[in-house]
Amino acid sequence: KIRKQDATSTINSIASNVVGQSLAWDFIRGNWRTLFTQYGGGSFSFSRLILSVTQRFSSEFELQQLEQFKKDNQDIGFGSGTRALEQALERTRANIIWVKENQATVLEWFENEIKSR
Repeated sequence: KIRKQDATSTINSIASNVVGQSLAWDFIRGNWRTLFTQYGGGSFSFSRLILSVTQRFSSEFELQQLEQFKKDNQDIGFGSGTRALEQALERTRANIIWVKENQATVLEWFENEIKSR
């Protein structure tokens, strides 16, 4: 069992792993109301939680999920994570643009590196 005070660091640790990130995001989306109700008044860092789980977002699908998450939870709110959520939306949009602008160049570089070995 995970202690209440360790919940943030546990979720953040899971989110720091490429495979674990989607699991943590699914958990947060599915349990936001409970998390916010149980931890909203304490020292629980919603800001850190949102930033860590969304740090690698770079697709339209992830942006849509993030926008839907914001819409679905407007009534309960985001506490200390309000600004972090806006930053996550901005960063995801910027990452999408970066991928669109650089995907071909990065792919070409990888292909050339593989050929030269």
